[in-house]
Amino acid sequence: MRIPNPRVTIVVACVCLWTVLTLAPEALSAPATASSRVRAEYIRLRNVDPGGVDSSHRAEWDALAARMRTLIGQGLQADADYIRLLCADTHLRLYRVSKQRPYLSTATESLKPLLEADRSEDSALQAEAALLMGDITVSAGGFDDSASEWYQRAASAKGPLGVIAVSRLQSLELKTFGRFAPSRDIEVPRWIERSPSNTPRAAPLVVLDPGHGGEDAGATSDIGEPEKQITLDVARRVRILLEKRYGFNVLITRNKDEFVPLARRTAYANRKGAVAFISLHVNASQAHDANGLEVYYLDNANDEASRKLAERENGVQDGDAVDDLSFILSDLIQSGKLEDSIVLSRTIEGSLRARAINRAKGVRSLGVKRAPFFVLVGAHMPCTLIEMLFIDNPTDRAMLLRDEFRSALALGVAEGIQKFIHKQ
Repeated sequence: MRIPNPRVTIVVACVCLWTVLTLAPEALSAPATASSRVRAEYIRLRNVDPGGVDSSHRAEWDALAARMRTLIGQGLQADADYIRLLCADTHLRLYRVSKQRPYLSTATESLKPLLEADRSEDSALQAEAALLMGDITVSAGGFDDSASEWYQRAASAKGPLGVIAVSRLQSLELKTFGRFAPSRDIEVPRWIERSPSNTPRAAPLVVLDPGHGGEDAGATSDIGEPEKQITLDVARRVRILLEKRYGFNVLITRNKDEFVPLARRTAYANRKGAVAFISLHVNASQAHDANGLEVYYLDNANDEASRKLAERENGVQDGDAVDDLSFILSDLIQSGKLEDSIVLSRTIEGSLRARAINRAKGVRSLGVKRAPFFVLVGAHMPCTLIEMLFIDNPTDRAMLLRDEFRSALALGVAEGIQKFIHKQ
């Protein structure tokens, strides 16, 4: 048998390999499909227009988006979920360059089948869809909580995708959106930017007023902390949430166990130019049988229960000063803040029910009421007073002494303040 020359064999092999790689690459690849061509075009455009904000490429992005919608409409099987993901990202880019909100609606609709279906076998793809949904929510100017829910869902994924989601959560908290690491086979980051309508004009200033303090212990019971300690603890928690989560400026009328005269508290808020004044208290009843949360706005109350509560909080004897408040109240009403105070009270009460009351067993909300609280008199901004359950009621007291319930109360108050100010 004749043995081939090794040099000739190597040369022939190299020539064959070069021919395959350069002259006939199709021999090594499967026939191109409509979905693969769309994916290739998407990656090409991502490379030439990474931020998706170059108007000169908008026509190409629009044409690609139309092709993607056609494929999805045809009910494609291969790569269906991934094409939906790319379609959503493409429409988010088109919104970035055009600011036309229908693009965001199409992006959301593209992701719905991925997010609603039970696809445990492809959790990574669902996590990536959740990540993109969070980006869409932020770009649309949605509440941080809505975007956080999507990012938290994506954060459960392993590997780089989970890290990306965590970085977005941190950016939400710190209010620092910028460039992010890519996901999947996408080789450039996606730029996320808040909608102009959701960009804060300036950090609003809120004044929190922990009721009582110093020699004035407030409501007390045989077991547990006095009112002055509970109100200060919850106020500090609310302050952290407003500052860290919503970027507000927050001041507290007292930051330690000290007595501050009632009139000085609203005067302090007026002097600092606060946009809202919130006074925190804990209730008690003479018969020790009442329970529930109440939120009050300032007004001349006709019902006896509200007047009695105001007299206790005001620290006056029956009939000494409460009736004389009516002429002072007219100044507040004429200033146009009464209606806003009612809205503030209702918004906070709604958030407290959702975040704390409805999730706690055996406690309830008694709604929004009105009473002549002296601590609210003279406020030049919307103001409210919250009675956070009854400390002399066994069930209410047990909840007030729980650390997680106080955090839930603080979250409800902070969220209510944020929603009220966001609407102004």
